Order: sequence, then structure tokens, then C-alpha cells
Amino acid sequence: MDDRLSRACVNLRVAPVKLLDALCSLSGRPAPPSGPHPARRVYGRVLHAATSLPMGALQPGDVSAATEVRVGLLNAHVPPLSDAVARCIQHTVDDLGPADLWTLARCTAMTRDDLAWGATASLARERLEQPDSLDDIAAQVIVDEIAERTPCRWGRHHSDTARAALYRTLADLADVLLEVSESSPTPLAWSTDDNVRRSSTVIGGVVHDVLVQNAENPPSSAQPVWHHPSPPAAHTAWQWRITNGPTGRASHGCGPFPSALAARHGAECAITALAAGKCRL
Repeated sequence: MDDRLSRACVNLRVAPVKLLDALCSLSGRPAPPSGPHPARRVYGRVLHAATSLPMGALQPGDVSAATEVRVGLLNAHVPPLSDAVARCIQHTVDDLGPADLWTLARCTAMTRDDLAWGATASLARERLEQPDSLDDIAAQVIVDEIAERTPCRWGRHHSDTARAALYRTLADLADVLLEVSESSPTPLAWSTDDNVRRSSTVIGGVVHDVLVQNAENPPSSAQPVWHHPSPPAAHTAWQWRITNGPTGRASHGCGPFPSALAARHGAECAITALAAGKCRL
């Protein structure tokens, strides 16, 4: 197995066959169905492109930034390696036929926020030299039409919107792999009680308690547009909090995260930073 994938498995404490599911969880997406499936084929191509990157060559977020540059939403210089991954993602999505495009849109639990970004991106690419002040309204109309129509009644703007939304979804997945494979989480022993994860560790002779629990529910625009049998965190977001001392006199938290696994990973990385003296509560 590639070194980047191996490190990601170690850092998340998952078996190789479960790595894709874990990465989807961290990026806030449902895992694709098992067995041969268009989503697994597409995800596999994207992860293969990301694993070809040398360790330390990019920062998490670089692939997403390159994607925004390629669709005309960001005017910035991005590393050539991140642009190469973004280009691979774009070509992979553009090669999808109508049936596979619909399958991926539904399988990724696409939201209205996703579609709004996709509509804005597709309009930006179309009107790169002459932006229209009414593009925001046009984007909202496209989103409403996609949500109301069956895929067989989608026009070019609807398909372009769904494709652009997939660019960002897959870029997020690539960035998650970059972050996880190059992070240094401290493995903690967790217990679960009433959907709350708890752990503790000693740093500098002081006990630090770690909590992973529900955060505020996401807005309705963060819910899947189309029914999905197991949307990730469809009604739940997560956060972590670290306290120290017998009375918890110092604390720090972070969130929301799209899944308990993402919040746990974030907390374990924070413990590593605390132990190394890189931050304080």
C-alpha cells in the first residue's frame, strides 16, 4: 500500500479496506455502497492522484483552492501539483455520463449549499470575461430547478452545476487525505456514554479531559437535496472540548465537525500540539 495511504490508516486506526469510508466520514459525506459502484471508482481515481503527491508537498486545502481557481471563483497562484490533482478531478467528473452523474450527486448526499456553489462556479466559468450582476439570482434559480426536477429533465446548466459541485466534493476528499496522512494524532482510549465520547491523558503532570459531543444542528441548506438512506450527520454536527485541572479551570473547544470521527481526530491532533508545547488551553 502507498505510504500516504498507510499513514492515513495508522492515524485513523482503520483497516485499509475501511479507509475510504473513514475519509468520507471526515469530509462529511456518506460512504459509497460496497462492491463495484461508480462512486467508488471515481473516489479511487481521486485518491490515486492524491497519493502520488510527495509528503509535505502541499497543505490541506490546496486542492480545493486549485479547484476554485480552475472554475474562476478564485484569482490566485496555486502550486502546480495541486492544480494537477484538481485537473484530474475535473476530467474525471466531466467524463461521467448522465446516469453516473446523477448517481454521484445522490450518493454524495449533495446539499443546496453544494449546488449553490456549483451553480455559481458554472456561471463564473461561462461568463469569465463579463460577470453578470444577476448571477447570484440565476444561481438560486438553477438550484431550485435542480431540486424540483428529475434528472431526465435537467438541462445543460443543471448538469454543469452538479458537475461543478462534484469538483468541490472530490477536492475536499483529496484534502482530507493530505491532512490525515501528514497529521500526528495522539491515540486516545475512548469510552462512549449516551452518545458522548470521553477520554483523558496526562500532559506535564496534569490530567487533561477530552470530550467529543454533539454540536448545534446544521442548517436546512446543509441537508441532502435528495433522499439518502444514510446521510452523514444529517441531523448532527460534532465538537470537541479539552479541559485540564481538577476543576477544569482551563478549556478549549472546536467545532462543528461533520462526524464524530472527524471531531475525535481533531481532538487527538490538538492533544499532540498541547504536549509539544505548540499551543495552550
